[in-house]
Amino acid sequence: MPEEFWDDQGWRFAHQTELSERYRDEWVAIVDEKVVASGKDPDKVEKEAKRKTGKKYFPVMFVESGSHIY
Repeated sequence: MPEEFWDDQGWRFAHQTELSERYRDEWVAIVDEKVVASGKDPDKVEKEAKRKTGKKYFPVMFVESGSHIY
C-alpha cells in the first residue's frame, strides 16, 4: 500500500470522535485526510471515492456507534 493510505488510516483514528458524530454507523472513504464518500453500503462508498479521486488505494472504514453485536 502507498504511504498515503497509512497516513489516511492514521488520520481516521486520530479523528474518531468527529467522525462518530457526523458519520455514525456509516462507511467512510478517506483520501488526503478527508472523507470523500460515505454511506451504508461499503461497495458504493468505495466506487464513489474512486470516481471522485481517481485513486486506487484508500481506507474504507466503518464508523461504529459502539452498539453493534456481531
